[in-house]
Amino acid sequence: MRLVEWDRRFKLWNYAFSYSQLLLRAVPKDDSDTRIDVLFSNVRHMNTPAYFDRLEIDRGDIERDRELLGITEVPDLPFEVFILNQGLGFVLATHCQWHEDNEWVDAPSHFGPFRQVK
Repeated sequence: MRLVEWDRRFKLWNYAFSYSQLLLRAVPKDDSDTRIDVLFSNVRHMNTPAYFDRLEIDRGDIERDRELLGITEVPDLPFEVFILNQGLGFVLATHCQWHEDNEWVDAPSHFGPFRQVK
């Protein structure tokens, strides 16, 4: 099931080990563009490239997709598998949220402070 998609370049912006949070970000190219942050919380497992030329996020089925994705341990609910770009990558986490704003690249994330990341 498709959750969201953007025709924008996203970068792996931060992974916070202490809170197991993964942040992907699309930065504005000019004044008319917005900044988009995508946050995955309580990340248990991930396989993702450093950047995406466009980003599609689908909600997968852990039982159905685990062998294909190489997930050997299936955690208890509420973990979900989020498929990135039809299998180019995936994130096993409890939440996926996104926020779009008019902030520039160096403004703090809507999701709060990330250590040594603006």
